[in-house]
Amino acid sequence: MRRVLCVLVLMCMMSTVGICELTPMEAGKQDAQRDVPRPKWFLSGCISGGLFSWVFGQDSVARDARERPEVDVNQVTSLLGKPPEYIKKYVASYQAETIRIRIRWSEYGRITGSGIMTALVMGYLILQLE
Repeated sequence: MRRVLCVLVLMCMMSTVGICELTPMEAGKQDAQRDVPRPKWFLSGCISGGLFSWVFGQDSVARDARERPEVDVNQVTSLLGKPPEYIKKYVASYQAETIRIRIRWSEYGRITGSGIMTALVMGYLILQLE
């Protein structure tokens, strides 16, 4: 009885192994979420929102965040031996998720930097009135 139960459990486990594989879009999103340096984009947004938007009125960080990243498919081991359609979908998903994360975190930083700069300017003006 024990052997039959073990064989049934092994058969069930073997049949579910292929189900856990990610689609190319999910794999691209997952890798992008792992690879994008969020603190870098947040700090860039803080500096841009706090200093440059007041002085120059341009947001070069948002422009940089929208640039498509280069994906070297030879460096991604999960893409080895995959068909070209899979790789195309992976790269498109990776680039879209990377841009989305970059924009989100640079916007968080820009808002934070603008808030800090506004608070500093208001504090300075209040101290000048006293």
